[in-house]
Amino acid sequence: MGPEEFYYRDRINQTNAFEMRIVSLQWMLDCYRRGTIRKKTILGLIPDIQLIEMLQWLENEERYEDCVIIKNVLDEIYT
Repeated sequence: MGPEEFYYRDRINQTNAFEMRIVSLQWMLDCYRRGTIRKKTILGLIPDIQLIEMLQWLENEERYEDCVIIKNVLDEIYT
């Protein structure tokens, strides 16, 4: 465990975890659009049910701007 991981260990909760995933999904989508990551890799690593659950959580929190990122991932990669 590095010093940064130790520092943030107590500060990670469900909201922070979703924030990190949203940023990661946006980065992944950008990589997919540039062609640096394959669709098959994404499909193997991220089950679509997790994205749907995250989308529902964001909708309940009324964070519609972030819903767009997940919807774009589902539309471009999973359909």
